[in-house]
Amino acid sequence: MATEETKGPDSEPTTAEEPTPEAAAGTIQKLSKRGEDALTRFLDELGKNPRVSDALGKASAAKGKADSAARRAVGQVGAASAEQLEELRGQIEKLEARLAKLEGGPGAKAKTPKEGEAEEATPSPPPGRSIGGGTSRGSGAGGGSSAG
Repeated sequence: MATEETKGPDSEPTTAEEPTPEAAAGTIQKLSKRGEDALTRFLDELGKNPRVSDALGKASAAKGKADSAARRAVGQVGAASAEQLEELRGQIEKLEARLAKLEGGPGAKAKTPKEGEAEEATPSPPPGRSIGGGTSRGSGAGGGSSAG
């Protein structure tokens, strides 16, 4: 028990209680609840203030404009968006899994080089050739040669 009896100046026993962990946890919860309530009231009052709500509206509009300008700039440069990159990563993972199945049979996992290990060097295409078979020289996709 957490009580301790001592004799006071009038020779009557008094009790000095130490807070138990449960009591301390209850006190912390009460203080936390009071803090949350105070913060909620404060934010409600801020939301009612027209200056604050106008400033938040302007900031939100400015962020939207900046986001759309950044998307346009990235599009003009020709860089892929984050969504496009994520979609490509997913497609690569699917292709790696299919390749692993074809190479090693069922249940095989794709081998990826670990840090520090050297990858096999793949030769570059000859000069003037397009990677991926685009409309460069030698491509029959409507841009390079016209065989009559």
